[in-house]
Amino acid sequence: MTHKRITPIILAGGSGTRLWPLSRQDMPKQFCSMEGQNSLFQNSLDRVDNEEMFNPAIIVCNDTHQSIVSNQLLACNKQVQMTILEPEGRDTAAAIALAVQLAGNNAEDQFVVMPSDHEINNVAGFQETLKQAQPIVSKHDRIVTLGIQPDYPETGFGYIRAGQTLGNSNCNQLLEFIEKPNSKIAEILVQEQNIFWNAGIFFFKNAVIRREFLNHSAGIFNDVARSVAMGKWNGNVFTPDANEFCKVNALSLDYAIMEKTEFASVAPLASDWSDMGSWKTVWDCSEKNQDQNVIKGSSYSHDTNRCIIQSDGPVVGVCGLEDIVVVANRDAVLVTSRENPQGVKKLVEQMKADEVSVVKSHSGETRPWGRFDSLDKGDTHQVKRIKVNPGGQLSLQYHFHRSEHWIVVQGVATVTVDEDVTQLIPGQQVFIPQGAVHRLENFTDEPVEIIEVQYGTYFGEDDIVRVEDVYNRSATEKPIHEVAA
Repeated sequence: MTHKRITPIILAGGSGTRLWPLSRQDMPKQFCSMEGQNSLFQNSLDRVDNEEMFNPAIIVCNDTHQSIVSNQLLACNKQVQMTILEPEGRDTAAAIALAVQLAGNNAEDQFVVMPSDHEINNVAGFQETLKQAQPIVSKHDRIVTLGIQPDYPETGFGYIRAGQTLGNSNCNQLLEFIEKPNSKIAEILVQEQNIFWNAGIFFFKNAVIRREFLNHSAGIFNDVARSVAMGKWNGNVFTPDANEFCKVNALSLDYAIMEKTEFASVAPLASDWSDMGSWKTVWDCSEKNQDQNVIKGSSYSHDTNRCIIQSDGPVVGVCGLEDIVVVANRDAVLVTSRENPQGVKKLVEQMKADEVSVVKSHSGETRPWGRFDSLDKGDTHQVKRIKVNPGGQLSLQYHFHRSEHWIVVQGVATVTVDEDVTQLIPGQQVFIPQGAVHRLENFTDEPVEIIEVQYGTYFGEDDIVRVEDVYNRSATEKPIHEVAA
């Protein structure tokens, strides 16, 4: 039997505060690598990399993460149908309404909504679950949500109570949504055979989701429509009108539709699953040593059990402890109990209220050409270490608010400053005046590394104006701040 192809809607707008300091406001958990390879977002794209079954994906993310999405799409060589940039997060109902309206009016089109911060290793099982549920979606006009068989009494998830099986399908009637329970209720729920965790993965037909929006949350759907009508395209990237979109009522699809509709069903996911929402979950899903510790990076342990110890900065040593988490980045360190995910969230909220910078961003970033790390920063200067991979090149760019001084420490760098193009070896340097058009390139088979000293009044990455870029990124990282040069 031939089935219609499904369009994935990948939601990539979460914040992931319980995974600080790995997850930050400017680089939330879905874009972070948990095992030193692909990010959760890139794994989500791999999950729907089946041309017989899926159309190219629609990505919905925050507008401040456009560059990250573009970079990670390039890194994994994935093409998407469109990227939708939300000016402000308005929860999943608004994000889904955006994607559905921009995808077109074909009533029979099918969509699967996938959060981008989940870990599903059994991709074949995930795809098979959708294939079996497809007749219920296409022929019986049901909205199917994928349920996860619980294996412990989790209090941080919502639950679903399923009813009778629908015909010969893998789907059941959805009888009840249960809010995040306390520990006593969770212990009772996991003993029931018809109880599932609510994963927030939805499968539906275009005509059905539009009908149910208009029946139960017409305000959200119509407000989103106004923001779409006044929005703008830039290639395959769409930005809804900010003023109109920020008026949209912020509700999850569960509250807006699923708890109200008569057409909700649940299909048990025939696969492993994790939301990777806390350090406890990371410990659960990670490979452990003989002491049940998860050890990563420059980390050492002695007489220590059931811990996470990881560092990408200083060497970390832990001894004589149990059930703790120690995570050290170059600019921040977290120490907490393994069973305290909500405590990390409250800690981050406290630091955010005090405007602590390490809540917002990391000291470095990965780019298509390599990466950079900030080594030092003052009121009028910033020092970076920049690594350019073989064959990589930065965009031809200039800055409004800073000059730069480059010193080569490894490799042979090709440097353009206005009309001058030179090759520099370790120990050689060049000064780039404010406003000068410049580029750093690596035409060799070895990495190039430089120390960059910036002088000026503003050092944000949005003070990059691209004249040319081989990676087809936008002309600026974000809108240029109104700062006097």
